[in-house]
Amino acid sequence: MKKLYICAGCGSKTYGKSYTKGSMGIELLLWICFIVPGLIYSVWRLTTTAKVCSKCKSADIVDPDTPRGKKLIAEYYPPWS
Repeated sequence: MKKLYICAGCGSKTYGKSYTKGSMGIELLLWICFIVPGLIYSVWRLTTTAKVCSKCKSADIVDPDTPRGKKLIAEYYPPWS
């Protein structure tokens, strides 16, 4: 089951999505031309994968069950008065 998060950047409720830094084209070019730089670049790309907001791509997504998450929910989604 997917976990729902709240984005601290834009305030949207999101499941998040996986984002990998770098470029697939550059990685492919490095693999074709040079094996060692291609390997180094591939390892770097795999280690920089993070879950980000699906709307604004901010890496600052927060679990709504935490104190900060509860504060963000109260800020972005106030209860009706």
